[in-house]
Amino acid sequence: MPQTRILGAAGLTAWLMVGLPVVIQGATVPGVMLQWAIAYLLFGALFIADLRHPRLSFLAMEALCIVVMVLLLCDGFEGTLMVLIAMRLPSLVDRKRGLAWIVVQTLLLAGAVAFHWNGRSAFLLTPAYFGFQILAFFSFELLEREMRTSAQLRAMQDLVADGGRLAERLRIARELHDALGHHLTALTLNLEAALMRTEGAAHGDVEKAQSLARTLLADVRVIVAEKNADDCLDLGRALRTLVADLPRPRAQLDVDDSLRVDDPEHGLVILRCVQEVVTNAARHSGAENLWISVRRSGDAFEVHARDDGRGRGTARDGFGLRGMRERIEQAGGELTIESGTGGGFALTAFLPARSAP
Repeated sequence: MPQTRILGAAGLTAWLMVGLPVVIQGATVPGVMLQWAIAYLLFGALFIADLRHPRLSFLAMEALCIVVMVLLLCDGFEGTLMVLIAMRLPSLVDRKRGLAWIVVQTLLLAGAVAFHWNGRSAFLLTPAYFGFQILAFFSFELLEREMRTSAQLRAMQDLVADGGRLAERLRIARELHDALGHHLTALTLNLEAALMRTEGAAHGDVEKAQSLARTLLADVRVIVAEKNADDCLDLGRALRTLVADLPRPRAQLDVDDSLRVDDPEHGLVILRCVQEVVTNAARHSGAENLWISVRRSGDAFEVHARDDGRGRGTARDGFGLRGMRERIEQAGGELTIESGTGGGFALTAFLPARSAP
């Protein structure tokens, strides 16, 4: 993902700049310098690992490395590394837990500075770094939200573009069937009347012309029927667009490449359902992984979703889930939700492939 590469390059640059003064100045005790270098290099390795495989445990160990560096050789710039941790928090936790995390790691930083230097130094240094962390947290929270919104808009655009294309193809097919079919039918009837009034060689020619007209009419009907059968929404592409750049949780989408939806309205309902699942998991569940499966079974579509988050403490649906349930039930389907505190969130939706006549 381009955003991850940019963040990684910027973060590693900041990491190098924080360590540069210490490397230049060095330490009077070689053993202390060695211990500091181990903590410093471990932080860099953990930061790279977190970019590739985000984990709260990685961030916790990074914070511990910073505290160790401050206790060993405090140069006053270690708070910059705390800002790098704050930048990663919005992709792993919600706002309340993220802010609590920042408060705790800032207090640890202040305690380490006070131990290495004095309380006055801690009072002067840590408030500024706390402010930088808050700024970084909210900036990247906004960026993550914009990325989710952008993915949802791209998915909707794919589906709308598919719908417009299919609507135009359907209009052309109907015009072809109605106009050309009507004239070919009239031609067949006129040739049949002419066939009854002709004899000899002319009779044979008219009979051939009538046969060709009937064959052409049959071909037109077959072509129109095949076009109607092929004109389906490519729902799989829209769903893959929706989850492609999702920062958190990691979405694992199981959808057949051949999945098609005949009814554009039902395709939109399925897309909205998956969109709400993704939004709910990102904002409220605290999950690291989200599994989504969309399949067609006979005359119905099945949507299964589950995450490894903390689940819900209440049995009542929120606004988003209520809206999802209403959409599915209005389309003739049903929605089942299973969730409990600490047990993750699971959802199953059934939707008929076609609207009821």
